[in-house]
Amino acid sequence: MNESKDKIIEVKISKTTIKINQKVNICLELSEDIGFVNEANILISMKNNKDEKQIRMKYLWTQNNVNYFTCNVDFEHIGLYYFYFQLIINGEEKWIMLDQKNNKPVIDSVNGKKWTITAYESEFEVPDWAQGKVMYHIFVDRFYRSKEYNPKEIKNRSTKKWGELPEWKIQDKEKHNNTDFFMGNLKGIEEKIPYLKKLGVKIIYLSPICESQSNHRYDVGDYEKVDTYLGENKDLKNLCVKAHRNGMKIIVDGVFNHTGNDSKYFNEYGNYNTLGAFQGKESEYFQWYKKDKDGNFEYWWGFKNLPVCNGNNPQWQEFIYGKNGIIDKWFKLGIDGLRLDVADELNDDFIKNIRNAVKRNKKDGFIIGEVWENAITKERNGIQRKYLLGQGLDTVMNYPFTNAILKYVRFGDYNFFKNTVNEILTQYPIEAVNSLMNSLSTHDISRAITTLCGDGIEESNLLIWDTKNDRKWQAENDYLEESKYNKAKHLFKIASIIQYFLPGNSCIYYGDEIGMYGYRDPFNRKCFNWSEEGNELNEFFKKLGEIKNNYVFLKDAKFEIIELNDKVMVFQRIKQDEAITVIVNRTNEKCKLNLFEKYENGEFIIQKNYQKHCIGEYGYAIIKNKS
Repeated sequence: MNESKDKIIEVKISKTTIKINQKVNICLELSEDIGFVNEANILISMKNNKDEKQIRMKYLWTQNNVNYFTCNVDFEHIGLYYFYFQLIINGEEKWIMLDQKNNKPVIDSVNGKKWTITAYESEFEVPDWAQGKVMYHIFVDRFYRSKEYNPKEIKNRSTKKWGELPEWKIQDKEKHNNTDFFMGNLKGIEEKIPYLKKLGVKIIYLSPICESQSNHRYDVGDYEKVDTYLGENKDLKNLCVKAHRNGMKIIVDGVFNHTGNDSKYFNEYGNYNTLGAFQGKESEYFQWYKKDKDGNFEYWWGFKNLPVCNGNNPQWQEFIYGKNGIIDKWFKLGIDGLRLDVADELNDDFIKNIRNAVKRNKKDGFIIGEVWENAITKERNGIQRKYLLGQGLDTVMNYPFTNAILKYVRFGDYNFFKNTVNEILTQYPIEAVNSLMNSLSTHDISRAITTLCGDGIEESNLLIWDTKNDRKWQAENDYLEESKYNKAKHLFKIASIIQYFLPGNSCIYYGDEIGMYGYRDPFNRKCFNWSEEGNELNEFFKKLGEIKNNYVFLKDAKFEIIELNDKVMVFQRIKQDEAITVIVNRTNEKCKLNLFEKYENGEFIIQKNYQKHCIGEYGYAIIKNKS
């Protein structure tokens, strides 16, 4: 028996995310067509069927052949709760769950999905400056090189001419060394603050800046020093001062899961005047690193240049987040927040104490975690993670949105988009939603323009930017024919409009705004092409930034889809009596719109190929109207 017809079953939940010690009202409406319901219960647990609790629902009344049941549910502990319904119909036990395909309630579904409610800390707050803003993600070595800073060259590093292709061939038999440097620096970013201001940027996120052996600097050599090629500690301080004067905040990458093997702490090559962990148990740093059951050092994903740190070691903990530790030292230089590299590989207590250290330095300090999946349903060793429930991270990098937006714009997968966005918006705390880091490209994935017209993957269960082709193929195909590139720019505009007006912060990966392209690293980490500054795409992003900053109600406005199919998307952001309607057409065809007139009676902020009741090829419109 599969009862999923309209109005056979209705489930209404007052809130899907809630602070602890508050109540959620759950209503169940059942057509009498399913039979006489003797009893209705909610079955709820923290994780699937473990410690499942049964709550009896109260029968309210029957009206127009519909039986109404209700229940108020208390939540005393933080976590993700799963629930479904048990019915006794004519004396027989039945269950109501969600259909896997269409998310509609069904009876007698043994393989159905459960509803979820997220309970989080009552004190959870995210700083206002980190909600609904424009972010800018800088891979520091490749953004801009100031001529005012010229450091001496360092042994085992090669310097390249600005604009050349980064090295992509494996330099030894084991790994790609990433030792080619283009010498982008902190003074260069400081000089380009006026450029970022024109884009409407309010938050600058820097890739790692500590002394390291590689150009990406995720293999820290010394946490207390800015890398010599980037500048000195005072240059970070000066950058923060200038950013603050221009209404911007600075976030830096915190890499606390591992260090470099060429570091003062591990010191495999003896380049530091310390007794490193690699030298043996006599080292003060030996216990800072994880070992396997045989006593061998563990390396992140097997990379021999990245020994993994032991987050449970008290000395390591004190070094990172203790008083006068690394976090304190960075914040004294003026930074405003951290992005935690591979946050889901740090334990919850470690992240919680990082939060304490950040808030100790700045009450409105901000913490983003690198999490590629749904951060609420994420587990580690079978235990539900709690880092996004008010005890650790403020928010996360939102790769689920990235994947959903790009798959919709390239392939028209509207169901995947709808389900992905709905899952995040209904499971994340609202504070985390409003401060999400929404990107279309990052240093770890192909640039969006390449993804939209290059070798993209359509399957819903795979990431669209993944490619089965190796670096050699990517290097040989590191271009887009003019017709493809022009189409990709149209699609990129559509994707960016969706990105900018979904809840959260809109993050530009440096160079995307001028049309840079490339597959995965190092092809997505090329030097910024400053000769393209002011091009047509660049001006488009300035306009998007202006809109985002002008309409401040978007920060915490409700998101609502009005129309969605494989060609056209229409959604609104609504708060009280203000609303913005967003309309996009991802195709090169003219498409009809089934809009109510109230959505069209408004002020057009921007539009392209838009007419009443239809929208032309790659058209878009953003309309300000009353809700």
